[in-house]
Amino acid sequence: MLLQTVIMTSNYVVFFLLLTVIPQSFCLNALFISAGAAGHVTPMFELAKAMKNHNITFVTNPLAQGYVDLNSYASSSFRIIYANDSSDAFLKEKTHEQQLLLIVANHSMLEGFPKVVPLLGEIIMSLLNKTIYILTHERFDVIIAGKMIFGVSLLCEKIQTPCVLQGPTSLPHIFDFNLPNPFSSLTSKEMTQLQYRIYNVAFTMRVIMKLVSRLTPPLYTLFHSLPRIPGPFYDSFTLKNLLFSKSKPLNLISTPPSFYTPSYSHPYKKYLGAFVDETPVDDTNDVLTTWIKSKPLNSILYGAFGSTSVILYDRMYNLINGLAMLLLQTDDSFLLLAFRSTNYDTYKTVLKNLDNVEFREVLENEKRVRIENGYVQQKWILQQNSVKVFLSHCGMGSCLEALYFSKPILCMPFNMEQFSNAIMIENLGVGQSLFMPPSLLQSLIHPYDFVKYTFTARSVTNKILALWMNITFEKAARLMSMEIKYAGGVKRAVEEIEFFVNLDGDLDRFAPFQDTLSFYQRYMLDLLLIFVILPAIIIIYIILKCCKRQRKMKTD
Repeated sequence: MLLQTVIMTSNYVVFFLLLTVIPQSFCLNALFISAGAAGHVTPMFELAKAMKNHNITFVTNPLAQGYVDLNSYASSSFRIIYANDSSDAFLKEKTHEQQLLLIVANHSMLEGFPKVVPLLGEIIMSLLNKTIYILTHERFDVIIAGKMIFGVSLLCEKIQTPCVLQGPTSLPHIFDFNLPNPFSSLTSKEMTQLQYRIYNVAFTMRVIMKLVSRLTPPLYTLFHSLPRIPGPFYDSFTLKNLLFSKSKPLNLISTPPSFYTPSYSHPYKKYLGAFVDETPVDDTNDVLTTWIKSKPLNSILYGAFGSTSVILYDRMYNLINGLAMLLLQTDDSFLLLAFRSTNYDTYKTVLKNLDNVEFREVLENEKRVRIENGYVQQKWILQQNSVKVFLSHCGMGSCLEALYFSKPILCMPFNMEQFSNAIMIENLGVGQSLFMPPSLLQSLIHPYDFVKYTFTARSVTNKILALWMNITFEKAARLMSMEIKYAGGVKRAVEEIEFFVNLDGDLDRFAPFQDTLSFYQRYMLDLLLIFVILPAIIIIYIILKCCKRQRKMKTD
């Protein structure tokens, strides 16, 4: 009996040891590389947090400290490394960010590219230099990088390490004219009509001509500034490697498949919906949360404009007038606006200069209007059932976060991809936009030149009322929320990364058979030649011979 007890105890001990050892055998050493801007570092940080069973090394710019709380997660298994360790690095990058803002706020996307590329190049080069230094001294099981950090796949190929790239969208091949150019304002439905297919080709060629003439000098300079650090990675960034790399990174796309027109399915491309951390936000019970909790169901219009968007006086004036008209027309509505940087001062100036006394009185009514100056817990706010509509600058992160929580969106884009997002949100029926795209002809003449668009106070009121009263927007947002959650988000992303690493970064076995065929085989040109063209030639030859013989017989 004693012997059996000893044996059973020893078995339990062994079983317990196995339980503690086995999970460790699957622990990965993962290197994360992300730019510090809000739209880039936030989804990468959410993904890194979700990999809680693995050892994380997170490399980013000091600017990231202004958008995510990195230091609170620093531990023995979550290491934070900044590309620049100097004491004034954060201020320098903040200055660079302000320079970028001035460029994108006053220039179209294509006109601003030549000025933006050198500034982005500095950010990317600092990250690549730090990454090369780390990889020279350490080994990792997988490297996960934001898509903006180009060249990471070359480093992975050099050290034969699985590479994962994360990005908000998957741009189609520029010469794939079956898919709408993402900057052309065309929808997938329009692409079934000949006139729009022709326009898509013309628009793409117009964009290419503008880009080639404008981007060649800065890209030439950027190429010559790529890292040439003595060691195993010295020859990684040659022109041949950049153009003809055979690396196959896993692409994790943090949007639902139907948000943009999806490109062709591919085993190395995964649409995973929004990267939203589902853990509850701590309830601080401050004045703002108390104000929100006191409001009825579906009664708050919440507005936030990103960390970098600047609202000019005229736009702020029309926006505030339109919102005041809404409050006066709907007695059961409430307004919450979160301003950052100079936008709060602009709001105060507009409020002071309002001529309409009723407008000023309703906006100064603290029971109906709450104005926040600085950072707010946006995820917690969007989770609340009292919030009905989200007024947004249409950054991808904010849009997906709102749709994740089934909130219709009123778009007020400012620059870059925000205009494309606004167009898609309106086309999907999950919101409305204060930005109205110009005619196709005007867009062809001045591609993606929307930064100076205008709107009226009346349009603000009417569009919010449409979202407020029409339940179809809420239903569409709820369906999109279901699609986003079904895609899996960060939880599914972690599973995909683990599976990818276990297969040594090779997903070729899952490639559709047609993708393994040559071009002429994929489109059955060989069969067309044998079964259609050759028989047709033979038949035509026989007919011509017969006709020639009959003419000869008639002549004789």
